[in-house]
Amino acid sequence: MKRWINTPVFLLVILFVWTAAAQAAQAKKPFRIVLVPERNIFEQQRKYQNLCEYTCNMLSLDISFEVLKGYKEVLLAMKEGRAEGAFMGSFVAAYGIHNYGFIPIVRPVWPSGESHYSSYIFKRSDLPVTRDIASWKGRSFVFVGRHTTAGYFSPLSLLRSNGVRDTDEFLSRIHYAGSHDAAVWMVANAMVDIGAAKNTVFNEFIKRKPELGEKIELLYDSGRYPDSTLVIRGDLRQELREAIRTVFLGMSSSQDGREVLKKFGALKFVITSPDEYGSVKQVIKGSGHDISHMGLLDN
Repeated sequence: MKRWINTPVFLLVILFVWTAAAQAAQAKKPFRIVLVPERNIFEQQRKYQNLCEYTCNMLSLDISFEVLKGYKEVLLAMKEGRAEGAFMGSFVAAYGIHNYGFIPIVRPVWPSGESHYSSYIFKRSDLPVTRDIASWKGRSFVFVGRHTTAGYFSPLSLLRSNGVRDTDEFLSRIHYAGSHDAAVWMVANAMVDIGAAKNTVFNEFIKRKPELGEKIELLYDSGRYPDSTLVIRGDLRQELREAIRTVFLGMSSSQDGREVLKKFGALKFVITSPDEYGSVKQVIKGSGHDISHMGLLDN
């Protein structure tokens, strides 16, 4: 008995299977990049949106950027493999590099020409508080959180170097703002006497709200730490790592890339190496902590 094949239908089936296979081969792999909450979450998400779209178009990856609740959540997402990369502040990056083998890739250079940041300590301008640490006794203080160089370890190191071992006893109240701009806002609105934050976020805040800038006075500008760096997991392929680095480094060489950089607020991206985190480890040690035994994800 002869078997007949409907040739047009058969060819259509083959074409459908081939097209589906080709599309599957070309489908971009998901690549999740998580962010620490330096600013208001909506503002930070907006800041990274154009960067997300540009890199996704340039790489064979389906890249997504997501601001997580806190620094610990970012570390945990990376450690557990729920994120392939993260833009991390200097402490979280140093901790991940040291303890989990994360690899720093690139960081932005801002219009000032800087790719580093410092820690600002500031006060309400109407208070008789000075650079003399003794004048801080009995005052309220706002840190950003326990996982930030500028907003915690740097001011804590300064206090310890001036003989303050028990901050709970020395200060009247301690607050944790959760983000750098929130710490500035709390001092500017007389909710707290003294605060600490990243200098770049402080300056952005004052530029946006100059009327509040008159209510704050800068006391200390200390340290020099690598700014928010794109860090990836150490188990990702080297060729993928290099492809990502190449895209970011090449942004300033094209018109489209420069437009994205302008919206992001940077001039370009530069290579970041693990060796650049020595200053971070030093200030952590000065604050009385050991980066190898901090148990950041234990609880």
